[in-house]
Amino acid sequence: MYSSEYLSQVEQAIQKLQSGERVVSIAYGDHVVRYAEVQINDLLNLRQRIKAELKIAGMKPKRKIVFSTSKGIL
Repeated sequence: MYSSEYLSQVEQAIQKLQSGERVVSIAYGDHVVRYAEVQINDLLNLRQRIKAELKIAGMKPKRKIVFSTSKGIL
């Protein structure tokens, strides 16, 4: 299961690759993954998977309030 900390690491890695760094690494527990510039699409896909998992796992849907008014029949 991913955490919001891991998501922020992935987003930092994306920013570093886009700013010209050749290799970035992400550590998750005792697992370290190194990404090169050509693998930015993999990093973008990973970010989407993490966001989806975090949304499903812990975030409650926002309540939606709908107001309805009517003047009625006179």
